[in-house]
Amino acid sequence: MSLYAPSLNYLWKVVASFGLDPKPLFEQAGIDTSLRLDVNARVSAQQLDEIVWHAKQQSHDDAFAFKLAAQLHPSFLGALGYAWMTSATLRKAFERLSRYTALVYDELRVTLVEHDGEFRVVIDSDESGLHDPALRERGKMAIAVQLCRMVYGEPFNPTRVTFRHPVATNAHAYYEFFRCQLDFDAEATELVMPVAVADEELPGFNPQLVHKFDELIIDYLRQRDRSDIVGRVRGAIFEELPSGEVSLEKTAAMLNMSGRNLARKLADQGQSFKGLLTEVRRELAEKYIRDRSLTLTEISFLLGFAEMSSFSRAYKGWSGSSPSAHREALFTPTASD
Repeated sequence: MSLYAPSLNYLWKVVASFGLDPKPLFEQAGIDTSLRLDVNARVSAQQLDEIVWHAKQQSHDDAFAFKLAAQLHPSFLGALGYAWMTSATLRKAFERLSRYTALVYDELRVTLVEHDGEFRVVIDSDESGLHDPALRERGKMAIAVQLCRMVYGEPFNPTRVTFRHPVATNAHAYYEFFRCQLDFDAEATELVMPVAVADEELPGFNPQLVHKFDELIIDYLRQRDRSDIVGRVRGAIFEELPSGEVSLEKTAAMLNMSGRNLARKLADQGQSFKGLLTEVRRELAEKYIRDRSLTLTEISFLLGFAEMSSFSRAYKGWSGSSPSAHREALFTPTASD
């Protein structure tokens, strides 16, 4: 397991804010302190755990995890942090986090569930061998809530947050930070909010910027792990869509393999080229339609469709409405506006 080394810069600053010297803690964990400024470096999850554990012990602060989250900055998550800040909604931001979480932390798994008017974010990771799994759990949940407040605003409060671990002695620190119902000894680690909050458009939404950050994320992941065949195919499709000549054979050639070999590798991952092509097109269509500087004809070409009518048919199959109707609905003021 590994994580994005520049995220350590965040930990360095937090440790220093407690009046501690971060350098010995990093050296004790076997981390070259210069790595926190290297965007191409990774460090092990065990090394991160060593720093967090010893910093918590030396701080003598029961609210350490929450103060750690309160000083979060998007740059500590690289391009994913900035993509988060320019996402259209919290739902889209969490979808992005779920899809690209490997950029920051290999073993973190983010699952999204909608049920009975609630949008639930389930966060899970392998915590075996850690000094204090409960500390790491509340740290992850605090960071998730802080990320929401960074884009939604300080008034953001979840409906509830659940923890798999028992309540700690510092229960007041939990309630002070999360400001919502808290459940302990739960089956899963979850952040829950109303669907209406998850789908409310965020003030920092910028379709051009979020698209560029997505490109950076895809490029980073493709270069980092050449064995990630699904990520590599998604990246190749992303690059080739505007040419209008996306195909299994052409994509396979870009990845230096035969079409048959690529199809087999995708099947081994439970995927198909056609399915990934549709998935990438649909995701980009949602971004582009919100960008009023692009005409629908331009969007159809950016998505690799030869004609506007082909794009309209495809989009209606995905969403149940035409792209023009969807755009009109997005930007037509309601009576309450």
